[in-house]
Amino acid sequence: MADRSHEVASLEGEIMSSSVAAAAASTPVLLEVGFGCCDGEKIVEAGTLSSEDWKGLVAEVENLRIGLIFRVNKELLVKQSTYFRSIFSNFREAGYERIMVKWDTPTIFMLLQCMHGFNLSLSSSMVAPLLQGAVFFGVESAISACEDWVASMFHTGSNQSNDNTLVCLPSIWTTASDTGVTSIMEHCAKGLAINFAEAVLWEGFVDIPFLLLWACVDHPELTVHSEMQLCNALLRWYENQTEELRLAELTKHLCEGYTSIFKKIQLSLLPIEFILGRLVPKYPLEIFEVGTRGEESLSAANILEYCFASILKSPLEFLQKSWVGKPAIRLTRHSQEVDLSGCQQVTGPLLFWSSAACNLLSKPSRKSNPLFPHKPLWPDIPCFENLKTFTLSRCWRIQEEDLCEWLAAACPKLLILRLQDCPQLAISIYTSLSACCPLLEVLDLSVTEEIVEMKGAVTVQKSQVLVVYPVTHGSYNKSDGLPNLKELSLRGRSELSDGMFNSLGYKCPALQAVDISGCSQLTDSGIATFLNLYPNCFKDFRAAGTSFGPASSRALLHAVPVDVASTSKNHALQTLDLDKCFGLEEKHLIQLLKYQPFLAYLSMAYTCVSDTALFAFSGTDLLHLNLRETQVSGRAVTHIMAKNSRLKVLNTRGCTQMATNNLELQCDGQSFQLEEVIMGWGLSDSSFKSMGLGSCRLQSLTVGVGGTVSNTTLRSLSHISSTFKHISLCFQVISDEGMMSMLQELKGLHTLELRHCLGQISRESIRMFKGGCGLNLTCLRLERVTPWMEDSDVLLLSSTCPGLCRLSFVGCHCLTSDSLRIIASKWHGLYELKLEITMDGASCLLLGCQALQVLHLRHTGKGLSGSFIQDSSMHLPLLQKLALDTCDSVEKLFNKPTNTRYSALRVVQIARCHQPSLFCLPSTRANHHYFGQCHKDTIVLEWNTCGLKRRFVNERLCFS
Repeated sequence: MADRSHEVASLEGEIMSSSVAAAAASTPVLLEVGFGCCDGEKIVEAGTLSSEDWKGLVAEVENLRIGLIFRVNKELLVKQSTYFRSIFSNFREAGYERIMVKWDTPTIFMLLQCMHGFNLSLSSSMVAPLLQGAVFFGVESAISACEDWVASMFHTGSNQSNDNTLVCLPSIWTTASDTGVTSIMEHCAKGLAINFAEAVLWEGFVDIPFLLLWACVDHPELTVHSEMQLCNALLRWYENQTEELRLAELTKHLCEGYTSIFKKIQLSLLPIEFILGRLVPKYPLEIFEVGTRGEESLSAANILEYCFASILKSPLEFLQKSWVGKPAIRLTRHSQEVDLSGCQQVTGPLLFWSSAACNLLSKPSRKSNPLFPHKPLWPDIPCFENLKTFTLSRCWRIQEEDLCEWLAAACPKLLILRLQDCPQLAISIYTSLSACCPLLEVLDLSVTEEIVEMKGAVTVQKSQVLVVYPVTHGSYNKSDGLPNLKELSLRGRSELSDGMFNSLGYKCPALQAVDISGCSQLTDSGIATFLNLYPNCFKDFRAAGTSFGPASSRALLHAVPVDVASTSKNHALQTLDLDKCFGLEEKHLIQLLKYQPFLAYLSMAYTCVSDTALFAFSGTDLLHLNLRETQVSGRAVTHIMAKNSRLKVLNTRGCTQMATNNLELQCDGQSFQLEEVIMGWGLSDSSFKSMGLGSCRLQSLTVGVGGTVSNTTLRSLSHISSTFKHISLCFQVISDEGMMSMLQELKGLHTLELRHCLGQISRESIRMFKGGCGLNLTCLRLERVTPWMEDSDVLLLSSTCPGLCRLSFVGCHCLTSDSLRIIASKWHGLYELKLEITMDGASCLLLGCQALQVLHLRHTGKGLSGSFIQDSSMHLPLLQKLALDTCDSVEKLFNKPTNTRYSALRVVQIARCHQPSLFCLPSTRANHHYFGQCHKDTIVLEWNTCGLKRRFVNERLCFS
């Protein structure tokens, strides 16, 4: 009985204690917020404020400099905040009626709003300080608000925040890391991964913390356009870190330091030219993941074997062993754009097995192939509904049926498809695309063009089709039209006929932009018939190097609005490219220009355009003007420039009338925005000044025959623009003093071209590259300007200009085969090479310069085998153009390749000489000039989807 009464007494004591505590907690307390002295105080009843009242408090405090005091229910503070719960329980402040809170005022305001149950309207700049304050004061509702905001803002796949959310993401992640809120850290990593393609464009990307970047790259939802974009981003981040940070060992499991993040890059899915040009010169390939090669070292010599063999022979086995659970081609549900340009490793099997990476170890579940029944079964793959742009340029290994089936299954809502330089894909692929991508708006099927018919320069003697390949057609039974297609590029498709072109016109009724440049089989009437299908709708028309003539001209005027007064800029023709359209007469050009005042891009090189036609043009919106090799004078060009102050590109090279009627442009305070100038006749120091080139944004200057620019002007280029990148001089008088001064000032130069220049250029100019001006150089052409150049000079250039991608040594008759070996061993990333070097052969190029796309060897001595064309197509997977001389062949001829249908090679030019035994003597130090005019003609071999075309041209041709 006594025990029972004792329990009752204890229970009554506990109830009384809790009642007292509750009564104490329910009393209000005054919270004084802010720092420093104030001009007054204001007491606010926190429980009576509305959401609008809370928003106005911060501005009121900042403007009036008053101290704000909140009257808050103590029970609310104890319940919502661990900080106040602690001080009201265990510290002397428990009995205080007024408490000073020294913290950031806006943060305290937001915390009090959370405590009172209001939903916060946060911006990206508020999250980090709110999170820090919420953790310190222990306000769980505020921490949850921060977490919800981060989760909602960073996981959309596109940054919609108006206050630059991604800019504040690193500070939010750092705060979450410092405070130990792992859930927000995970949301930040996921948000950066999803929005990575946008984040790399941000200047502050290089300041992202390493551990955040590591978590982002390792995240399964990492969304990038390509593996090259990811690699470039990581290289940019790494190169902007200090040396101390690079060498730091951040954690025990990342003992390799910052270079450990490169293990995340899939080296085998980078373009070959990017690996050899960007990575090999600066980084050891061992820092990248070698995949199935184990511990075997990777070098430039075996990079092709690694990148191609494992993927092409057995893509499934490659993916299973190297990237289990991770797609080789990075595709996520957030992907809006995928760019696989230059990845010739890409095949149909790789696309399918990569997309189905989560089911790599399971067997294909698809029982039949509804689109192509005879094709092998592929695994089921997800549908990437957000994918709108897909680029597959220079990927000639993927077949049409595999590509179309993958597009139908993976991205049926695709809007833009770019297939440049994929010659294995016939024009008729559009019939298949109409079924698998019915919403398509942009289609690019262009290939590299080589227009050799130039009026007055060369003459085609005969043309013969040697081989005809069967043209493949899609096997869809649905409608083969593309009703939404607005932009179509068939540039360089020499197999395009009038019938096929007009058929495209009927099946693509919404076209607004067409590029048929280089489509040599099209006739004037065929182009006109096509244009007549589109009244008043074209905005972009390019037909360079075609038979565009009088009929096409009249049809084009029918296809675009001619009523200037009632035509808006958005519905008018804005791009017109008619270069080398020799069928046009001056009256047709006058009519075209008279009724197209809204043109922004105008190119009429090698046509009969004259001053009269230019004066008929009344436009004021030109950005690009190309009048090369025409009869226009400086007076007409002055007229155009005076009315088009926003002109950025001007090309009047070869316009001889510019010399007799110079530019008379008077600036009169008018500012010009010229960025690229290409001129010859009429260009001098005075015209350079009169055009305002000394005060514009000039980045590129090309001076051709007839133009004269002094050393003083060349030295002033660095003062014109700090971003000057390109200079090309042809038939100019230059000196060591001018060259050395220019190279010393223009350390950011990307392109240097010196062709057939006169003057005293010595070895000292080459040595100027030691000063660092060659570090950014990507193109170097020295043609007929450095006859004294020796192998030692080439070795010097290889160390001072490591990033060269385009190289030309012509007229350097002291060079030997040693220079060839230096080039092959030092410049692995070259994609364009033009040489005139005495040598016994060029086999080292086939092993050392595997990124070559254009190779031009002229008069190198009898050292090339008859199978050199075939060998080049086999060992150089990117090679598209090859130019040789028959006099360099050991067998006095070159054999025609047999399997170019399965290679990238498209054009071969073989020059022949009149009497090789007499005129084409080997280059030596004693005899370094060729005797007489030795060139007779050029054999042009061109492959397209229809077969092989062989043409004979009555002079030597060179790739431009």
